[in-house]
Amino acid sequence: MKVIYIHGFNSAGYGDKVNKLKEHFGMENVISINLPYKPEKAISQLEFIIRNIKNEEPLLLVGTSLGGAYTIYLSYKFDLPGVVINPSIRPSEDLKDQVGKQTNYKTDEVYEFTREDVEWLKKIEIPLEELQKIKDRLYIYLDEDDELLDSKATARYFEGFYVRLFPGGDHRFQHMDELLEDLKKKREVRYG
Repeated sequence: MKVIYIHGFNSAGYGDKVNKLKEHFGMENVISINLPYKPEKAISQLEFIIRNIKNEEPLLLVGTSLGGAYTIYLSYKFDLPGVVINPSIRPSEDLKDQVGKQTNYKTDEVYEFTREDVEWLKKIEIPLEELQKIKDRLYIYLDEDDELLDSKATARYFEGFYVRLFPGGDHRFQHMDELLEDLKKKREVRYG
């Protein structure tokens, strides 16, 4: 099985979560890249990767924050299992205050996040009624003390889905070991 890890806003395709995924699934089975800053280009690149892998072997998407929003959209579009960690469920709302000059906190790259980028994010916001179609393939993991996104509101939003809300933690997510152990125990996880 291949795992595609999708990083969040102002982040990159490497770090602790990626390392844990590689330990768990095997280094050769985890694909994690630095995505373009433009959401439209990021989605296009991810769709290209998915189309080139999904018919070859089972595929699991794992995304955090904005990458969680991307994961939800791509899981729905391609009918793939998705694990979302502290996801942005309304990225066009969550990121509207980020318009302007940005500096990636991992790579130090400077770029411009625009109103057009925020508007484009509306295209990937799938209505909850539609997400019911992949309810058995979407797994939501949250840290209760996420300082950027309201984890309790996210848990309420996904009522009826598989949701694990861990006490404490933060937006970076401090429960990756527990998440991976939970996935291992869930025999009913359906991989694409």
